Amino acid sequence: MVQLNCMQHFRLKNIVILIVCTGILLLSAGTVLSDEASQKTYGHAFLGKMIIPETASELEDDTQEITIFGAEAQRPYTSGIFEAGIEAGAIYSWDSTLRYFKASSGEGGGTVAIGVTVDSFMMDYFFGGYVGLQPFEWLRFGVGAGPLIIWGMRTIEPEDPAADETTADSEVEFGGGLYARAYIDIYLSKIFGVYAGARRAETTLSFEDATGTLDIEGWQYYFGLSFRL
Repeated sequence: MVQLNCMQHFRLKNIVILIVCTGILLLSAGTVLSDEASQKTYGHAFLGKMIIPETASELEDDTQEITIFGAEAQRPYTSGIFEAGIEAGAIYSWDSTLRYFKASSGEGGGTVAIGVTVDSFMMDYFFGGYVGLQPFEWLRFGVGAGPLIIWGMRTIEPEDPAADETTADSEVEFGGGLYARAYIDIYLSKIFGVYAGARRAETTLSFEDATGTLDIEGWQYYFGLSFRL
C-alpha cells in the first residue's frame, strides 16, 4: 500500500510538471505570435470526448471513450473575411474506468470475464496552421492541421488481486503524430463566445498490457468557450 501511494504521488508530480511546462510553452508561443502579427489573438478552452477503437478482441467493448480537456490559441496573418495563420495548444485526458476482458478459465476450456481498473493520463501538444472564414463579426469557422507530440501513462489494477489471469501493470510512453480538425466560433459579445470542434488524431503512441494493444488514435469532439483579444 505504501509503495502504491508513492507511485501515485510520483505520477501526480509528473502530471503537474507537464501541465506547468505546457503552460510555459503556450505563453512563449503567445508572446512570439503577439510580436510577429498585428491581428487579433483567438483562444479556446474546451471539454469533450475522444473515441478510441479497440484492437483487442478480448475486450467486451468495441470502443473506449476518454474525457479530454484543453486550450489553444490562434493567430491570423491576414485580415478580412478570409483568415490564415498558425495555432498551438495542448489537450489532456485523465480517465479511470472498470473494464472487462475475456480470459481462459483453464484446462476445462471456456472463458471468464476479468475486471480490471484502467487509469490513464495523456497529454498532446500541437502546433500547426489553419485557414478559415469570418463572414460576420459574430461568426468564424475553419480547419487546421499539423504535427503533435504526445505523452501518456496507463496503469491496470485487477479487480480481484488474488486472480491469476492478470497482474498490476504500468506503462509510460512517448509518441508523435498528426492532427486535422474543424471548428466553429459563435461570439456572444466582442470578447467572449461559444466554441465547438471535431479533431482526428493519428499517433504512434500505443499501450500493450493484459487487456491487449491500444493504439491512441481516433476522433475527438469538444465544446467550450472562445475569446478574442
